[in-house]
Parts: sequence; C-alpha cells; structure tokens
Amino acid sequence: MDYQVLARKWRPQTFNEIVGQEHATQALTNALTQQRIHHALLFTGMQGVGKTSIARIIAKCLNCETGVTATPCRQCDPCQAIEAGNFVDLLEIDAASRTKVEDTRDLLDNVQYLPTRGRYKVYLIDEVHMLSGHSFNALLKTLEEPPKHVIFLLATTDPHRLPITILSRCIQFHLKRVAASRIATHLESVLMAEKISFETAAIQQLSQAAKGSIRDALSLLDQAIAYGNGKLTADDVAAMLGNVNADHISTIVQALADQNAEQLLACSNQLTSLACDHQQVLAALLSLLHQITIAQIAPNALTGDEAMRDRLISFSKQFKPEDIQLYYQIGAIGQRDLPLAPTPQIGFEMTLLRMLAFQPQTQTPSLQKQPPRQQSKPSTQTQTPTVTSPPTNTVNKHTAQWQTIVKQLGLTGITQALASHCCVNEISDNSINLTLDSQQTALLNGKQKQRLNDALDNYFGKPMTLRIDTGKPGNETPARHDLRRQQENHAHAVKSLNADANISNIIDTFDATIDVNTIEPTKEV
Repeated sequence: MDYQVLARKWRPQTFNEIVGQEHATQALTNALTQQRIHHALLFTGMQGVGKTSIARIIAKCLNCETGVTATPCRQCDPCQAIEAGNFVDLLEIDAASRTKVEDTRDLLDNVQYLPTRGRYKVYLIDEVHMLSGHSFNALLKTLEEPPKHVIFLLATTDPHRLPITILSRCIQFHLKRVAASRIATHLESVLMAEKISFETAAIQQLSQAAKGSIRDALSLLDQAIAYGNGKLTADDVAAMLGNVNADHISTIVQALADQNAEQLLACSNQLTSLACDHQQVLAALLSLLHQITIAQIAPNALTGDEAMRDRLISFSKQFKPEDIQLYYQIGAIGQRDLPLAPTPQIGFEMTLLRMLAFQPQTQTPSLQKQPPRQQSKPSTQTQTPTVTSPPTNTVNKHTAQWQTIVKQLGLTGITQALASHCCVNEISDNSINLTLDSQQTALLNGKQKQRLNDALDNYFGKPMTLRIDTGKPGNETPARHDLRRQQENHAHAVKSLNADANISNIIDTFDATIDVNTIEPTKEV
C-alpha cells in the first residue's frame, strides 16, 4: 500500500505554504534574507499549527546548496534529504522519550563537531518542555555559548513549563490557532487538487471541528473521505462527527422567539432520542446566537450560503439584542454546569426553560404598537410613618398614563432606569415633556435619550418629540411609585403579623421579637 495520508502529503515545504502564521513566516523570511538568523528559535502553540514544519523549512533554508535563503530550491541533495527525513545534519529529538540528562549530554557532546554534509548542524527538539531539570541545565550551557555552525530549533505546546533561563536565550514565535475560514479555504484547495467532490457545508463542519489545527483538519478530512466512500457530503460529515443537524438548532431558536415551552421540550426529547451530546447541542446553540448577534449589529459581515444568511436575518428581527445576549450567557453557564445536572437532558432542558423564565413579559416595542391604556387611580391606604407619601398631585391625569407606558416600553438597563426616574409634565399629540429627578442626572446622555425616544416612537406608532428637563419632579415618578407601593405592602405585612394571634402567642411564650427587616410581603395590597 503506497497511500500517503493527507496530513503528510500536504505538509508545508516552503514558507508560502504555511497557513495562518504570516506573523512568524514574515519575520523568519526577513531574517534569512538579511542573514540575521538567531542561534536558538522557540516555536510555541497548540498541536498541528506548523511548529515542526516551520523548523524543517528553516533547516532547508540554512542548508540549501544555493546558499542561505528564504526560498530553498527543493531540488538539491540537502533539500531533498531533509524532506525525506534522512539528512544527517538535521537531528530531530523527541524530548518526551529522551528526558534523562544522560541522553541530553550524549546529544550535546557532538555539538562541537562540524556538519557532515550541510552548512549548519540543526537540532530540532520537539516537546522540549518534557526535558528534566538536569537536562535543561545541560542544554543551557550550550545555548549560552553555541558554536557558529549550530542552530537550535525548539518546539513546545506548553512554554510555561520552560525555565526562564532557557526562554531568555531564545527568540520565541507563538503560532496561533488557524481561523476556521482559513482552514476551510485550505481544505477546499486540497480537495480540488485531489479531484474529490465535496459540499461546502461539509468543509465548514470539518474546519470547525479542527479547532484551529491544520493537521487535525487534514486528518479529519482523510477520515471523512473514507466515511463517504470517496466524496464529501454535509450529512456524512455530520454523522461522522456526531454533529447536531442545524435544523434542530433553528427549531430551538424559533421556539424561543415564540416563547413556546412545549416546543422546546419536544426538541429536547427528539435530540435525546437521537443520542445527541447535549454539550455539543448547547455549543451549536451558542454559535447560532453569535451569528444572530452579528446579523443584528453588522449584517454585512455574515458568512455562509444565502439561505443561512436569510435565516439569520429573519431571526435577528424576532429578538431584541439584549435578549440574545441574555440567552448566550444562560447557555454558556448551562454548558458549564451540565455535568452537575442529574442527567444531561435535565440540565439541557433547565437551560432552555431558564431562557424563557428570564424573558421580560412585554415583547419588543416594534412588535407591540398598542395605544397606552388608562390606569385607574391608586386606592388610598392608611400608611405607617415609614412610608413615603406621594406628591399631592400624584393622580395627575398624565402620571398614571406614564407609569403604564414605562412598564410596556420593554426597556432594560440604564434606559429603563432613566424612564423610571422621570415624571411626565405634558403629553401632546406628537411630543412628550419629562422632568428627570436631579439626583439621577448621571442616567441622562444622548444615547439613552435616543433609545427612550425610539421606544416611545414605536409605542405610539409615530414620531414623537422628547424633551427631558432636570429638577425636582412635580409628580410621582414610576420609581417613587414602586418604592411607595413596596413600603405600603411591607407595612401591611407587618401589621398583619402583629395582628395574628398565633404570632402573638409565640412572642409571649418565648419572649421573642420580630425583625421587621426580614419580612417580605407575599402579595400586593
């Protein structure tokens, strides 16, 4: 069998073939062109991003018969020997299997000798962090005073385990995770060169599953080609990777938009029947929420096919941006806590139901352009001295229209606080005049005023001119109204407890007292 796996067949042989590491290849190209190569280079990064590939390319650059160059010819004996893995002056050492100090000393004893065939003797030490402390000491001595004909190329996935004395004597290049879009482009070029048919959605799944590793992506591609009997389809790749069908995730999002708990539970049962990984489902849901946020904020930045973009645009119009942010946070926390649930399905369903539970009762203003409802006068109550009495003109005809409006605007955060601390002075056919409590002026800025104005426009179904002055409110603000009602409810609860015969008996029997600060009303009076 002469088949060569794709990860080896498509291993980069020049700097131009390295994918996604331009910050490193440009610096190395300039250093080689200017003949300013350092005697010790350290390459760090996750597995499969090109650490040893770059090191081997450097070995060719240093020993090519055309001279030290950033573009080796790949035709001379040293270049071909390095690519074949049998160049005598390139010593590749796996530090994980040679951790003893004796191994390191035996290796370094030959440093003083000149190269046999090449211009430089190159030591490539992979997973260098696995060396023992004594081995590092032996290596350090050579790094301090290296011979001119020796170059050390060190590679590691865990640079934090290297002694600072080693790090300080190397030039370090951190190789980044490769973006999924770059991986997808690379896989497409490989498949076209290999003359293998493929679906774009299949490539996207593989590039996401690789998690930034080019080598892992090629290995997964090999596996997918075998699984699909020589072709690549989205369904085959999804089945191979155990991915959740995108339609299931879209159904969940639509159920959230419809506030349909029954549909969410039905989706959960269906996914469980398919033996899905609930962690993976939540990850896919978070990814879709991320795309919806992009559709809301920067729709031109959306990627993918036209059908997917249309679906995202549709979803973006069904949610408020702050709702998507809340869903994302709940989903991320649910994914973290999933192992703590009695079963994965229970943890998954509680995460979805939590998204509904924390939804505001009022839908987005743009979907609810109903006229404000008149609110009846609040009933007069006997109040305890601790209750703040409302201003004398609380029952002003606009004060109750305003408290109702604020509740129905669907505002959150600072904008909601701004509206709650305003009292209404006048509402006409196309304008609203408010007074903001002077103690709350920090809430008022152009951005928040515009958001409140937009919400009012949507509420009334027409453009409204909003004016906000600051000062002492002449009428009761919604915030003061809520505080007053809380105080009234608390006073009523205290009064009810004091009048309860059973409570009185307990107090008399045990010489007890009631801590009124711990009393919480169970209903409004």
